[in-house]
Amino acid sequence: MSNRLELIASFVKNGIGVADVGTDHGYLPVMLVKRGYKGNIIATDINEGPLNKAKQSLIEADCEEAVELILCNGLDGCESEKIDTIIVAGMGGDTITGILDRAEWCAREDIELILQPVTKPEILRYWLVNNDFRITNEAQVDENGTVYQIICAVPGRDCRYKDSELFIGRYDLIKSSPFYEQMLDKHIIRFSSAAEGLKSTDRVELLPWLGIIENILKELKTMRGINDENC
Repeated sequence: MSNRLELIASFVKNGIGVADVGTDHGYLPVMLVKRGYKGNIIATDINEGPLNKAKQSLIEADCEEAVELILCNGLDGCESEKIDTIIVAGMGGDTITGILDRAEWCAREDIELILQPVTKPEILRYWLVNNDFRITNEAQVDENGTVYQIICAVPGRDCRYKDSELFIGRYDLIKSSPFYEQMLDKHIIRFSSAAEGLKSTDRVELLPWLGIIENILKELKTMRGINDENC
């Protein structure tokens, strides 16, 4: 099974119920059933094709009676009283924020979010900390050569994030990760390239971004232990 889904499943606590949004093949609900999860298990997808594949996965695993499949956009078709854990994995950070933004009940005090953005994690973290969610845990996992970030959050006030931490996670939560230096190096290369590009651009409207990017780069290099006065 998927290392990524195994790690996501490990964060799920027994409770009222879990919603797996964008379930695709339904592998995560199957995993939760096999792990002995006792609450409601709801799997949603916006397309009928993936739900049919999820149904087949449930049948093959002999657990189709344990999971409710719902054809809907995000959480739009879910009964909130059946859920206290929301999983949204394998989507862009901007798409995840849209799903959460439409479901106002996800700010209920007993809700736990387990989120795995494939792109734009900075948008997701920004949305969370500016919509009164507190990020409680960050984890990373390698699958087929790609490092995925998993973000756990609950309703509540969070501390202020540096711009660089929006991209890789708050220092206190990721400094012990085996992927810490790898993530830093990746983003240092990314923002170094962006800064060089902006320095050579003749598009005046882009120049205000240079200071922001150089500041992010400086923060990343500081976390990496690089003393570069010119960064």
